Amino acid sequence: MMKPGKEDKHLNDKKTDRADALHEKRSSDAAGSPPEGQTSTSEKVQGGPKDSAKGEARGAHVTLAREEYDSLKARLSELEAMKDNMLRVAAEFENSKKRLMRERDEFVKFSQENLIRNMLGVLDNFGRAMFHANEFQDPAVKGLVTGVEMVFKQLADILKNQGLVRLETVGKKFDPHRHEAIGYVQEDGPEDVIVDEIEPGYLLHDRLLRAAKVRVRMTPAKGPSAEGAPPSKEEEIT
Repeated sequence: MMKPGKEDKHLNDKKTDRADALHEKRSSDAAGSPPEGQTSTSEKVQGGPKDSAKGEARGAHVTLAREEYDSLKARLSELEAMKDNMLRVAAEFENSKKRLMRERDEFVKFSQENLIRNMLGVLDNFGRAMFHANEFQDPAVKGLVTGVEMVFKQLADILKNQGLVRLETVGKKFDPHRHEAIGYVQEDGPEDVIVDEIEPGYLLHDRLLRAAKVRVRMTPAKGPSAEGAPPSKEEEIT
């Protein structure tokens, strides 16, 4: 049997131990529980698909301050303007590249234009020589003519490979853009048709290098003779 003093001391010790245990429990609960109005990480992990969908729906709307919203909006407009500018610069670059390539090809194509134009007189002289060469019957001259014909053909082939093309004239419709009429022949047949070529014309690729000098057919005047006929309007003007 305990004495009264020792019993009171034992009871006081038990009360103190219980108070300490209760204080420790409250402290641990306070440290482990989330603040009011928030959800703990464990609760979020343990939540089902519905809770996840609700969380995503809440995250789709962002609340910003007015100053921050205006700043982002201005930045977006600036970026869109920069994008349009870059697209325009890229298009201009492509157009410039195509134009430079076109100019380069045209420069290469017509770089020998002056030289070939100066060679046309040589071709004309060769043509005249070949035209009169058939008049000679001497075998020695025939051999010389054959050699000249070979040189003429070689020169013509070289110029042809450079893009030189001779215009077709006799029997073709007169074209003032390619032909130069230096005379007219009155005879029956279709009008404005070339009947004779005085000097050949040439194209360099698709560009006129020299117009052909030709004579063109005119239909004879019908009815009264030219002496008794009244003057035409062109004659009156002249």
